[in-house]
Amino acid sequence: MISTLSMIKYDFENSMGFVVNATAKALQKSFDLELRKNAGVSLSQWRVVGALVIQPGLTQKEIADKVGIEGATLVPVIDKMEKEGLLKRKPDSDDRRVNRIYLTQKADSLWEKMTECALRIRKSSLKNISEDDIQATLETLRKISKNLVMFSDLDKTVITVKKNRMT
Repeated sequence: MISTLSMIKYDFENSMGFVVNATAKALQKSFDLELRKNAGVSLSQWRVVGALVIQPGLTQKEIADKVGIEGATLVPVIDKMEKEGLLKRKPDSDDRRVNRIYLTQKADSLWEKMTECALRIRKSSLKNISEDDIQATLETLRKISKNLVMFSDLDKTVITVKKNRMT
């Protein structure tokens, strides 16, 4: 058991990670509710549609990688969307074991409603925040992301060097 007296004091609720995570969760929850109410789709379905709008004909694995979820988690989302007529699977011409996924006309017709939902959430979330503050926040978050990627890559390099020294 860790003694609370010996713990290093850390203000979790005011840490960058805590605030960014709480904000992301609030955005996702609000957006999911808005999408369900006004477009009849979930946030997960929005992500799939968004990936396929940008790049039609992706595989399930490619979609999972692009939207940042596990393939097994994506399968029921894809199945439901296909059942609802939002997308269709077509066998890959080079490898019939692989399906390419395409949006249907029904999904295309919902895209405008979905983007309107996104714009409403954006407007609501950025209310009373100046454009300069928005741009500064975006720039700062991009720098933090880049720093963390570089930190992770550095950490991978250190692990690889240590492994190579052991062999």
